[in-house]
Amino acid sequence: MRIRRTNALLGALLVIGLTFMMYLVMDTINLQLDDVELQKLELGSLEGKLKSLENDLLFNQKTIHQIKETVKEIRQEQSQIREQAKTIRSKGQSAVNKTFASIFKADYEFAQNQPNTCDIRMADVYQELTFDNPDGGVWKQGWDIQYDPIGARDPAQKLQVIIMPHSHNDPGWIKTFEKYYLDQTKHIFDNMVPKLLANPKRKFIWAEISYLSMWWPSQTSETRNNFKKLLNNGQLEIVTGGWVMNDEANTHYTAIIEQLITGHEWLKLNLDGYKPNNGWAIDPFGYTPTMAYLLKRIGFDGMLIQRTHYSVKKHFAHSQDLEFMWRQHWDHEDTTDMMTHMMPFYSYDIPHTCGPDPKICCQFDFDRLPGGIAGCPWRIPPKPITDANVAERSRTLLDQYRKKASLYKSNVVLIPLGDDFRYDTAREWDRQFENYEKIIDYINQTPELNAEVQFGTLEDYFSALRDASKAKTGTETGLLKSLSGDFFTYADRDDHYWSGYFTSRPFYKNLDRVLAGWLRSAEILYSIMWAEMEYVGSDVMAVAEPLMENLMIGRQSLALFQHHDGITGTAKNHVVDDYGARMLQSIQGLQEVIAGAAHYLLTPSKSFYKAPDKDSIFFDLDENRASHSSEATPSILQIGSQQEKSKVVIFNSHARRRSEIVSIRVSLPNIRVYKVTNIEGEDEEEPIPCQLSPVFDDQGQILNSEYQLTFLAQVKGLGLHSYYIQQLRQEDGRNTDMDVATIRIHNSAKHPFQVAPFSEVSVLQQGEPFDLQNGYVQAHFDANGILQAWTNLDEKQKSEMKLDFIIYGTRKSGDKSGAYLFLPDGPSKVMKVESPVVRVIQGKILSYVEVFLPFCRHIVALKSSPGEDGTGLQIENHVDIARYNNFEIAMRLSSDIKSGQEFLTDLNGFQMMRRQRMDKIPLQANFYPVASMAYIEDETSRMTLISAQPLGGSSMAPGQIEIMLDRRLMQDDNRGLFQGVTDNHVTPHVFYLLLERKLGNCQDEAKDPQASYPSLLASQMRHTLLNPMKRLLWVGKNHAIDGFSKSYEPLEKDIPCDIHVVNLRTMQKTAIKTEPGDESALIVHRQGFNGCYKPVGMTCSTNGGKISLEELFPELYSSSVNQMSLSLLYDGLKVEKGFTVSIKPMEIYSFLLKR
Repeated sequence: MRIRRTNALLGALLVIGLTFMMYLVMDTINLQLDDVELQKLELGSLEGKLKSLENDLLFNQKTIHQIKETVKEIRQEQSQIREQAKTIRSKGQSAVNKTFASIFKADYEFAQNQPNTCDIRMADVYQELTFDNPDGGVWKQGWDIQYDPIGARDPAQKLQVIIMPHSHNDPGWIKTFEKYYLDQTKHIFDNMVPKLLANPKRKFIWAEISYLSMWWPSQTSETRNNFKKLLNNGQLEIVTGGWVMNDEANTHYTAIIEQLITGHEWLKLNLDGYKPNNGWAIDPFGYTPTMAYLLKRIGFDGMLIQRTHYSVKKHFAHSQDLEFMWRQHWDHEDTTDMMTHMMPFYSYDIPHTCGPDPKICCQFDFDRLPGGIAGCPWRIPPKPITDANVAERSRTLLDQYRKKASLYKSNVVLIPLGDDFRYDTAREWDRQFENYEKIIDYINQTPELNAEVQFGTLEDYFSALRDASKAKTGTETGLLKSLSGDFFTYADRDDHYWSGYFTSRPFYKNLDRVLAGWLRSAEILYSIMWAEMEYVGSDVMAVAEPLMENLMIGRQSLALFQHHDGITGTAKNHVVDDYGARMLQSIQGLQEVIAGAAHYLLTPSKSFYKAPDKDSIFFDLDENRASHSSEATPSILQIGSQQEKSKVVIFNSHARRRSEIVSIRVSLPNIRVYKVTNIEGEDEEEPIPCQLSPVFDDQGQILNSEYQLTFLAQVKGLGLHSYYIQQLRQEDGRNTDMDVATIRIHNSAKHPFQVAPFSEVSVLQQGEPFDLQNGYVQAHFDANGILQAWTNLDEKQKSEMKLDFIIYGTRKSGDKSGAYLFLPDGPSKVMKVESPVVRVIQGKILSYVEVFLPFCRHIVALKSSPGEDGTGLQIENHVDIARYNNFEIAMRLSSDIKSGQEFLTDLNGFQMMRRQRMDKIPLQANFYPVASMAYIEDETSRMTLISAQPLGGSSMAPGQIEIMLDRRLMQDDNRGLFQGVTDNHVTPHVFYLLLERKLGNCQDEAKDPQASYPSLLASQMRHTLLNPMKRLLWVGKNHAIDGFSKSYEPLEKDIPCDIHVVNLRTMQKTAIKTEPGDESALIVHRQGFNGCYKPVGMTCSTNGGKISLEELFPELYSSSVNQMSLSLLYDGLKVEKGFTVSIKPMEIYSFLLKR
């Protein structure tokens, strides 16, 4: 160990220089970790003293004295640790080496400094709003708009009208993605090209690249060239350019980036590098500033939103602030400002976009003429425009335009002209354009009307707006105020808050995160494999191409599900099944990518690598699903004879070393676990402490053919490491490195059969309170196995931490909860837990309690790990509510934290937002999306709940966090789905619970009404939960195990704690083939964090956001690197690989690496 080597050196120096001997006896406890890691913290000060001692050792008696004193201190510390370890071991736990990250002093400052103040903060707006809903007349949620008719004739105030035809195409909702394409979207494209070519003044916009990619391959060269011509001359604009128009509540920022890159990469390869410039989001149910940030960093100039709370629309319309510069609430400058247009009225359909009176606007939807789609609900149908009525019709419509324009500050008004799947017939193209062309000609040729009308795109509108602002203020954005905050929770009328979809179909929300984790791991391993092939000078295309195809399918499946009727859980049952089948197929394909890449990377002689047979299987990825609607089940690693060894390879997709507890199923109990370490050129087996736990069948019997093996895995960044499992020989005796878990069953009279090597099961007919603990936490449970309190072992401080399951019903009459809406029948009710069967499994490495409730299988686990996974509690809920009707279930955690009315939820896993529980709005309005994290805090403590899946959440009382788990609703909520939510499945939920104490004398984060930051530990634990280490079980031929490398470690240096590798993504080479290109996108994100919480369980450090790609990949990729815009649309600086890049907190950077 390091301390022994240091003391030996010191003794030698003293004997030679002073004929003086100092002794040191250290009795360290075996922490079952690498020795260097064990002593890392205690020896920091001693090593510093020894360095100075080397220069003046013979003469500096004072220094020697200090060393002796230091040794005494260390002895005392070791004695304390020894006593703590004895206490821990006496309770059946394994002691852990407690570490914490080193934080660069300047990295505290970002959270401590106040963000740049905006003109409008949504937190202030929500406090100001009364949220009343008086009848506003024809604009029911507004007022009777009037304008000055004399001012309307002022030539300086000439109205500029941009009519923007569009068609909103959902990639799945009532019909499946492909069915919509065949029935409607294909016909929109087929008519788009000839109808726009017929008149160069006609314009159109398109958003969803998923549909365009389906239509494009079957088109002739002439059609493709004409399509490109329309793009180049500005008649056609592609807006946003993502694979879909993504939801903004449940989506994770990494998946949003992926769906944008997938769409933009398609545009680059197929449309000669076409670059979208504006965002278009008319249908997501609420809006996140994360989207504004991502579009800004992509290089966009403007964006448009629609579905915001009707009171917010009215408030901004009164002050003419419906257009603003949307700034991130954490921005210390103004570099994130995004020009944003908010539509003012109820919907994006034609009746609600020409002006405040839908009865009039509907008369100008000319596809509602006889023979078209359904007529106008207001029973006044459109009329074809003729010479006889064009004057009256034009003046009537222009009056609506002027009223709408009065809600904005400029004299430019945008008039969207479209709806869902419109323009799918040649008839509609003709009716809309020909009738509007007559109106446009009349208005433009009548000077007294003082207006100029034209068809336009979103780019045309924003260009005109910037020109108008510059004319009035001298700058392109001078007219617009800055705004920060978000637009949740959305209500479209009355108290109809769309907080239900935060939780609807939670099984598939969970599957989304699972798919994202598999895709990220597959992307990274594939990219490293592809770079290695270049490095050794031999591309194995028989491996690379089929795996690349699997990657592309996975990308598109994940991107498709980000659609605002996909991950939201708001599609028809058969459409949800279609999404699920695509995701399952993709997961299986991505597992093949990981297995294939790992096989290549662990091959010692890569230059001579031969592609395996297609039927060859080397690794099982330890996750199996019978169908897209079933929970994952683990594989069983078959243990061979005593002469054979089995192997599991662990992959760490993080770019820093990880030490985490992993569990696998094995077929035999009498085994040992070891890894192979090379010491001075010789391979030596290093025993790994492990734990054996029981596996139960459905009847509660312990299986004798299957066991859970748990051990600590330590893997370097982006590395693969092999662990070996081998059956013990009879002469080996008992494995002293294996702990066998004890088993207790409460509230049961059923005694399972005893199975070796487990001791007799303790069965209690009546439960009793009990505790479980690891190195950091002692958890206190009641007799029903439900968490009641938490003791932080470092501070010896006990805190209330009461867990309850609560339920909501729905209203008995009138509008009721459905897929979109949450309309509860009142406050929640606590589900009574009455003597459920409780299993308590206790071991030195893993302990957990499993509670069998009528609606849920509830598990709380504590891991004795030195890593982040050993710092809190892991909670699993396997929820099954199929037997209930109009039933919504949530998990509530109640603590003694004095959080008042405030709680915090994350936005897309990217940033946190402070929330205020408000009594002036209904219960359902106080629920917000929890994409991955929520916390409450007071002056001394913070309780953080990290979620592996997106759900709705709130804090309905001080000290509480509640998170929805599932909802089963028997009726439609009248938002177009025409069904309830009744396709519930047994749904797994995984959470991680942290309780952190603020450090004394630490300057806390700035008190801002919106901005806050997770702790460094919480941020890292979120990555751990979303991207667990992958387990590759060897299923190839046993004799081939020794022919592979024990590990693969591409990184030379860990990246800083606060920087996360979002992706390492190989780009596609051409539009035609699934051949990988020579470029890979490295995307990294630097998380802002609150440094007032000790980052325990971490061994990394921060350094001011500096990262060197040369240190990250010393051998892979060429020396030239391009910094890019976020989705790789625009080239940035070209830098050398050895150049150190400084990333600002919260920012995401993209680099293009060439192999």
